[in-house]
Amino acid sequence: MKEAGDYAGKAGILLAVEPLNRFESDVLCTTQQAMELLDAVDNPAVKLMLDTFHMHMEESSIAEAILLAGDRLVHFQANENHRGFPGTGMTDWVEVCRALHAVGYKGPVSLEPFRRNDDRFGVPFAQWRPPHEDESNRLAAASAFMKSHLLLTEYRR
Repeated sequence: MKEAGDYAGKAGILLAVEPLNRFESDVLCTTQQAMELLDAVDNPAVKLMLDTFHMHMEESSIAEAILLAGDRLVHFQANENHRGFPGTGMTDWVEVCRALHAVGYKGPVSLEPFRRNDDRFGVPFAQWRPPHEDESNRLAAASAFMKSHLLLTEYRR
């Protein structure tokens, strides 16, 4: 990772490690583990990416994990607890967005609705599938939802 960070840094690129839930990885599952890795690597080109889907399973508090990440956070994926569009699940987006503002996060916020290409029982879930319908309106609504929460929490700190 140090060598990759050196190479990336010389090219003006940031690498971001992403903690994944225990069902998808046993390398990094929590923000705390990722911070320990970043401390060990000690390279300014190696940072952190967080995804609320994974955080729902591994963190006791998504907001606290964001605060722990602080200025090392360079990419944020906004996903629901069921991996769907923001605003359709159980995520406390006000709390999440307040934490992002608290750490001064200015990086990208991406959406990653997840699909499989085979709905049969027992087929591995980590397979992407194309949507069965045009999701432009759902993506636009989720994007507007996130923007509104980011703006709302920015002014209500």
